[in-house]
This record gives sequence, structure tokens and C-alpha cells, in this order.
Amino acid sequence: MRNFKRILIVKLSSIGDVVHALPVLKTLRKNYPGAYISWVVESKAREILEGNKDLDEIIVINTGKWRKRLNRSTINEMISKIKVLRGKKFDLAIDIQGLIKSGVIAYLSGARVRIGFNRGDAREPLNRLFMTVEASPIGKDIHVIDKNLSLLGSLGLNSFSKEFTIQTSPADEKYIDDFLRAKNIDPEKGFIAVNPGVGFKTKKWETRKYAELSDGIMDELNKKVILTWGPGEEGLVSEISNMMHHKPVTPPFTTVKQAAVLLRRCKMFIGSDTGPLHITAALNIPTVAIFGPTDPIRNGPYGNNHTIIHKNLACSGCYKRRCKTMECMKGITVEEVYKAVKEMMGDKL
Repeated sequence: MRNFKRILIVKLSSIGDVVHALPVLKTLRKNYPGAYISWVVESKAREILEGNKDLDEIIVINTGKWRKRLNRSTINEMISKIKVLRGKKFDLAIDIQGLIKSGVIAYLSGARVRIGFNRGDAREPLNRLFMTVEASPIGKDIHVIDKNLSLLGSLGLNSFSKEFTIQTSPADEKYIDDFLRAKNIDPEKGFIAVNPGVGFKTKKWETRKYAELSDGIMDELNKKVILTWGPGEEGLVSEISNMMHHKPVTPPFTTVKQAAVLLRRCKMFIGSDTGPLHITAALNIPTVAIFGPTDPIRNGPYGNNHTIIHKNLACSGCYKRRCKTMECMKGITVEEVYKAVKEMMGDKL
């Protein structure tokens, strides 16, 4: 095993994708305990990494801003970030993103060894132009977490970790516990977290169905339901709440870390392919995952204590952000999801 001293991880976004890459960081730290390890990430996903003791440095960039407003200010910002990267004198860069832009960042870091996916596995095949080492082909029928770890095979490592470290603070814990106490939620009895929000609309299950499902859980299973939400989703959870016969609990605004604490307190999570789903799975909390255009084999919640509801159609795995029919999501019934919830709860009811 070659002794690298300064390592850069390139995984820019999103929150769920960064969670999926955490085992790479843990594996690197276990195999290179004395190395200086940095991670370059977009600002919207940085919080999931903050406080992680396996990481020496977080380098935040904003490629979205650079693309939208290319002017003297953003160009100067780009040049400044390149100088920061090159000044770190990395000897190894690992590109977990597999895009052209992430490949450029790995290249501009100055690392002599740059490991990325091969042409068939990279999200954008031209990414390979910026790599010096390509990972062995692995194909599609593998979870993205295992795909990410496959990048480390060329390093000759003999110890891999599938641990997820999401560091929260005592202040985060207190904020959530005070909220739960104010809502008279018994920590022992717990609650079910229902997360209706999505990153793009083709992943969205119908609002009416979330309302019916949540009513059934509260009425027949006698469980508290907390409707979790993120930025811009206040109206969505309010709409669901107004449709319901029973009053669910809606938390105040939470940071990513506070949301992780809240999810750690739940007995079960219900939602689509989003960051909160993957945070909950990483915390080893049971989930019922509602999947449409994305492939649950590749992107489903990781581990054994999860149930995935998915319609296997001719267009499955399209990953489209726009769709005229939304057949894959509309075909999933309240009854299917409710049955999965009951079976997952088992003797916990």
C-alpha cells in the first residue's frame, strides 16, 4: 500500500450523495491514520461534514454560482480556490462525483495520483480525461456506497469500512429534545417521521396520499407523526396537515445537524429518495422508501432494516427530472405503503 500523506476527496453534492461517500472517508482514515485529509464540497452540503473527526479540512466551493454569474468577481473567486487547492500539495485526489467539473477540480488540485471511475461507471465519461487511475468496472447492479468504495481498490487496501459519521453537538440535541418535550412526545414511544419533500418533482408522491397515510398511522396505529421539511417546503407540509383529520406535529426550521438528531429520535422514516432518507438509513433507523425514477438497487436506503416500494416499469431507472405521466409514483398506493409500515413496525406497535 502506497503511503499517501495528503489526500483530497472530491464529492461536491448533494446531501444524500455526500452521506453515501462517508464510508470512503472512514476507510481512508483507518488505512492512513496520519494523513491530512481534505474534502471539497458545495456549500449546501458542507454541514453534513462539519465536526467529522476523520476529516482535517473542508474546502467549500460554489460551482452553481460560478456557472450562473460568470463575472470578474466569480472568476477571482475561482482563481482563489484553485490557489487554495494547489497550495495544499495533495499527492492523492479521489473523485467520487464522476463529472467533468469534479474531474477538473481533481486535476487542478495538483495531485499526481487522481483516482476516478472508468468510462462506463462515471456519470460523465469525459471525467476520465482528468484521472491518472481508473477504477475497475463494476456495472450498474451495485449500491452507490459500494461503488464509491470500489475506487479505493487500486490503493491496495485490505480494510474497508461502511461506517457513517454524522457529528452533532449537545446544542443540536437540546434543541430537538426541548421541541419534543414541548410537543409531549415520549422518547420511549417515539414517533414516525414522514418526509414529503423531494429534490425534483418526479420523485414526489402525491400530497393527498401522504395525508391519508399519516391519518391512518395516527388513527389505527396510535403513533405520533412528525412531518419533516427542509427549505422551501413549509407550504407542502402545511397543505398535508390541512388535509388531515388528525393534527400531525410540524417541527420548526432545523439545520441539517438538528434534522439528523430529530431523525435519530424517530422509530421509522417514510419518504422518497432524498437526503433525509439517506441520513436516516445511515443512522440505522428503519425506513419505508417510496421510489420512482431512481434505481433502488443503486440509490435505495443502505442496510437490511428497510422496505422499498417501487413499481418495476419499462422506464424504471430513467432518472428523469421531468415526466408527463409520473406513472411510477402515481402507481404506488396508500395501502401498499401502510402495509409496509405495519410490517416494519411488527411487535413495536
